[in-house]
Amino acid sequence: MKPIFETIHPNPGNSFFMGCEPYGETEPFWHIHPEYELVYIKNGSAEQHIGSHFSTYSDGTLLLIGPNIPHTNLGNYDNSNNLAVIIQMNKEFLETKITGLNELQFINDLLIRSKQGIIFGSKVKQELETKLEKLNYLKPFEKLIELIQVLKTLTLTNDFKLLNADSININHHSVEYNRINLINKFVSANYMRKIHLSELSNLTGLTESSYSRFFKKLTGKTFVTFLNEFRIQKACSMLTDSKYTISEIMYETGFNEAANFTRVFKRYTNFTPREFRKRIRQSSRI
Repeated sequence: MKPIFETIHPNPGNSFFMGCEPYGETEPFWHIHPEYELVYIKNGSAEQHIGSHFSTYSDGTLLLIGPNIPHTNLGNYDNSNNLAVIIQMNKEFLETKITGLNELQFINDLLIRSKQGIIFGSKVKQELETKLEKLNYLKPFEKLIELIQVLKTLTLTNDFKLLNADSININHHSVEYNRINLINKFVSANYMRKIHLSELSNLTGLTESSYSRFFKKLTGKTFVTFLNEFRIQKACSMLTDSKYTISEIMYETGFNEAANFTRVFKRYTNFTPREFRKRIRQSSRI
């Protein structure tokens, strides 16, 4: 079965995405994305399917999955005190901004290994569990520093095994995924204006109806939903910068009417733009 292409945006005010849930995602969902993914499951047992690798864990797991390796969701309901922490980091953040610093270039070794998938042993999992479980409660600056500390520990430890999961990764550099990458680049360059379906069909070499079916099949969502998510993420990022007014942000992210902007923004964030700006300012004080 071909994996669903998952689109991931960083959390507002952060350079990466982090999710923290009591049990994680337990429904099978075979998916793929270009981000590096760090997975910490505190305890319990379940199956883990990463690329061509298939196994089970009996007391939680700690994994680093490289870009474009298809995998299923991870989590379980075995223990009432279980916790699932998912950190997804795009290639620019890790390969350019983090390891672009001379002091952090040693993390490149970890990134290279992750392209086969890495499972870490119980020793390093126990060493990092407190940091990972508290990470979600830190302010953005502190969260970034702690993440770098986690990456340092994972890079230097010998308590790991390679999953050899990349064999399936190679098979997914296909026309379909090249099209998705083209769409991502096009939206990134044009999200501030109206995007016509005809442009996307021409870009991908499909008819308009075929394009709509293709996008829904590969991403699990309509293009309108994807575009709105992209625009709202951009709006969230701009709202952290006081030099932009809310009206300027509305127009810069492709919205032309205040009521619609507020309605769509609240649908995806549960806040109005004004409420979100106030909240992010409070949380980012260090």
